[in-house]
Amino acid sequence: MAWQENLYDASFRGVEFEYFGVDDSQDKAIATHQAPYANDADIHDMGNNPKNISMTALIEGVDYEQALEDLLNALDAKGSGELVHPVFGAQEAICASYRVKHDSDIVDGCTVELQFIVSGSKRNIQHFTPEPMPATSQAADSIILATPAEELTVYQEQLDAIGTEAAIAQSRSIPETIRSKLREVRTNLGTNLVRVDDLLNPPVWLGSIVGDVDGIVKTLPLDYDPMNNWRRLFNRIKAIGDVFGDSDVPPLRRTGQVLPAAMTSRGVIEILKEEQRNPTLTPSDLIAINDEARQQIQEAIDQVRADDSTQNDQSLPVINQDITPIIRDLKKAAAQLQALTDATINSRPPLTKYTVTVPCTWRLLAHLLYADYTRADELSRLNRGLVDASVIDAGTQVSCYAR
Repeated sequence: MAWQENLYDASFRGVEFEYFGVDDSQDKAIATHQAPYANDADIHDMGNNPKNISMTALIEGVDYEQALEDLLNALDAKGSGELVHPVFGAQEAICASYRVKHDSDIVDGCTVELQFIVSGSKRNIQHFTPEPMPATSQAADSIILATPAEELTVYQEQLDAIGTEAAIAQSRSIPETIRSKLREVRTNLGTNLVRVDDLLNPPVWLGSIVGDVDGIVKTLPLDYDPMNNWRRLFNRIKAIGDVFGDSDVPPLRRTGQVLPAAMTSRGVIEILKEEQRNPTLTPSDLIAINDEARQQIQEAIDQVRADDSTQNDQSLPVINQDITPIIRDLKKAAAQLQALTDATINSRPPLTKYTVTVPCTWRLLAHLLYADYTRADELSRLNRGLVDASVIDAGTQVSCYAR
């Protein structure tokens, strides 16, 4: 089948144009070593230079000025863009130069001589696609708080149904206790004291206080030492402690025992989300963060098991002594965080060690290891502990991805 029957509509960055004459050229990268006065030389083939594409675009019509402006804007844009070659189809290219020519032979129109250089495909160091993050209702923090929130809701409904003076007093004390304790929590976190009106709905006010962690994560500076900033977040959560430990409402006290674990889990999930978008931590950092969350969950399990409080007032609802669902949810949340952390780490190539042979910089080392100097920041991040990263001495062992 002839090529004229399969031509593509030429375009660059989505701007289509008519054309005539397309010239594709390819030359070799040749290294020549020749001695003085010698008539021959040693020639080394160093591969192919980027492909060059030349074509002439034809812009015409009574409104050709607008079409010309659209094309020039696409040509002037920074970086590479999609060039649809009339014969070979779509490919990434950069417009190296262009020349607009107005001629008396073309009324209401002009020609544009275009020179493109085909750019290589962008390197992707990702090993495989990370596991997608769970939905909010199925995330670790929601799993941890589901059973305590349900127990507290049932307890409040039972108080309203009993209707005795003791039950009414207990029911009225719960919102006031929650309001004062939430103020303490937000003071420790350093977040805004947002008013929560529906204090009789545990999922609402628990979701509000756990959601404060999202705002803290988004404001953490990550430019120099992100691990220290993550530790500050976890230390703030630890400072909360058992916020409802002195409450005489058993379900509320149990909620306070698991609240720090839920907030830490929320922080870890937000960290992993950010890592998948913009890596700033090393695999060992991610492991340390996950260990911190698992330790917090273990402390919550120990507190729930150690709480042997009983309900002596027969006019109040009977306490649910079965802690199995809460322990099961805490373990399920820990397993989820472990799986997400492993998936995030495994989305990158395995780490290896490389011994520097000659003094160099990160850019030179990235070019040596990957033939890609733009990965210098990646090497710097993986070796944040080096004393002087401006000059890496020979014999220094650096961490790097295997590819």
